[in-house]
Amino acid sequence: MRVCVIGLGKIGLPLAAQYASKGFQVIGCDVNKDVVESINRGVSHIKEEPGLGEKVKAAVVMGLLSATTDTVEAVKRSDVVVIIVPLVVDKKGNIDYCIVDSVTETVAKGLQKNSLVVYETTLPVGDTRNRMAPILEKSGLKVGIDFHLVFSPERVSSGVMFDYLRNIPKLVGGINEESTRRGVEFYGKVLDSKVIPVSSCEAAEAAKLFDMVYRDINIAVANEFAQFCDARGLDVVEIIEAANSNPFSRILLPGVGVGGHCAPVYPHFLIKNAADVGIDLSIAKKARKINDGMPKFTVSILKKELGSFKKKNVLILGLAYRGNVKETFMSPAIALIKNLKKSGANVFVHDSLFSKEEIEGFGAMFSDLQNPSSLDAVVLATNHREYRDLDFAELKDKGVKVFVDGRNVVNKEVVEKYGIIYRGVGRS
Repeated sequence: MRVCVIGLGKIGLPLAAQYASKGFQVIGCDVNKDVVESINRGVSHIKEEPGLGEKVKAAVVMGLLSATTDTVEAVKRSDVVVIIVPLVVDKKGNIDYCIVDSVTETVAKGLQKNSLVVYETTLPVGDTRNRMAPILEKSGLKVGIDFHLVFSPERVSSGVMFDYLRNIPKLVGGINEESTRRGVEFYGKVLDSKVIPVSSCEAAEAAKLFDMVYRDINIAVANEFAQFCDARGLDVVEIIEAANSNPFSRILLPGVGVGGHCAPVYPHFLIKNAADVGIDLSIAKKARKINDGMPKFTVSILKKELGSFKKKNVLILGLAYRGNVKETFMSPAIALIKNLKKSGANVFVHDSLFSKEEIEGFGAMFSDLQNPSSLDAVVLATNHREYRDLDFAELKDKGVKVFVDGRNVVNKEVVEKYGIIYRGVGRS
């Protein structure tokens, strides 16, 4: 069986390597020629995923993995087509289907009879059947009869991809019963995790969105608790730890904001789905508003200590939206940069995963932590491992007066030992 994986990003390439590791012939498709050339040399362009480089090299050496920019030809030669490309929203929550629609049009041009098409790209409820199927049928083939169609959402996370592929159950929902059966059969062969069939592609779509909205709401509750504790002079971390001593309580820790392709994006899919049937998902909407507002709230914490930001030098630690992952999509650090600059601060950013040019592209000044410039404050925006052991004596020597822990992971006593004011999110 030959598998075509369309989209060789942080999720697509690990999937392709996983399928190849099970002995399947895999063709990876991507529009980026440099990515394709790198993979064909046996070199992963994604460096932060443990085990990926070795799997890619082994698969290419064994002749089980290749890459191409010719998606139509790859689809023609494949029995299974797995689509994992971005579906994003704009600032108003409107869905941009440009990429996924374009890829689906391309797949239709090469689709063969009896093929299985799988969407791992997270979609709004009903899109597999009502949007993607009609585009695929431009091939002249009839969905559910001439080819099989499944929605099986990715349930993974960058940096721990292969752990998740082993341990997180795989949901499979087809356009009809036979499609579901084919999907379950495929994933049963390429994954080690449990495969769970659901009644339809709509059920699988909804399950993924329910999961993401639930997570986003839980984060928002923690962030509201943080704002309450800040106003009352309480320590939110202490209180959450105490509350969670009850086994029925699972409160998350608050933070500087929510970034990435999942939590800030997918709730908008379900909000739109609900609006289409006259339901107002007010809690989901409120959660999005709270979480999007956390960078501004974090800046307000710093302002209470510094007073004015005019001509103040502020260092942001971390540009990525999540620790140890080189990805900036909707990163709270970007919002911090904009808010601080708007308030008159001189903004520096350190993130060892990014180059000087990449950092300056976001409107901040580059810092390698050895900058001779004096600093007035530091904001920890990203939970990179390297920030767990900061040299606060050196930061004090640079003039740092305030340290804002945007991830609530640094030991308060260590910071205050050097005469630096410590403020966490909700730790007044």
